[in-house]
Amino acid sequence: MALASSAVLALALTACGEGGAESKSVGTAPTKPTDTTDTPTATAVSASASATATGQATKGAGSQDSGNGGGSGAGAGKTSSAGTGSGSAKPVDCTTGSLEFAIKEVKSPINHALITATNTGSKPCRIYRYPALRLSENSQSETARLGPSQPQAVVTLDRGATAYAGLITASVDRNSQTKVTTSSIGLSLHGPDAGDSSTENGVDVPVPGGSLYVEDDNAQVTFWQDNVSDALAW
Repeated sequence: MALASSAVLALALTACGEGGAESKSVGTAPTKPTDTTDTPTATAVSASASATATGQATKGAGSQDSGNGGGSGAGAGKTSSAGTGSGSAKPVDCTTGSLEFAIKEVKSPINHALITATNTGSKPCRIYRYPALRLSENSQSETARLGPSQPQAVVTLDRGATAYAGLITASVDRNSQTKVTTSSIGLSLHGPDAGDSSTENGVDVPVPGGSLYVEDDNAQVTFWQDNVSDALAW
């Protein structure tokens, strides 16, 4: 009986020992999820580092773009300046050979025509005072200038730019002893000084439609302007 009890007790202790070992084994099992938790953290750090690197790369690209933008802007400015001819090129005096002239009759104001001179030369040029006009073959002198139209500064034309002068062709009632219909108007240029007469041989500029009514004694021409509005304001 004593031996049987001892055997039972031994078996019980053995079972308890195995159960304890089993419990201990189960108790240590959660250490594995800890490793699983560590892996996303490492990934998150990598993602953060990647984001930081991406941010730095983006910032670097942004700086580069800004640099390129500045460079492009400067380049565009230089190109534009070269395109207009207004960069470092020193203006010369305009000549009839470096200008293209045109005459256009306008509806308003009445009895007005617009004279244009466009710089077709390779350099910017200065166009002085007012156009020296002879309205017809019968004209005895240059067309009178309209003194109050003188601008504050000499008009300088970049390549391709245009100067404008307004021509009052006749009186309101068109009643004059010097009236004539002309097919072209003689035009030459003045020098910079007020006493200068026309500086070179002129050109004949055809009028629109081949016919323009003019009155020598009533006609007046404005100084060269840099815009149409000022040329036709008189």
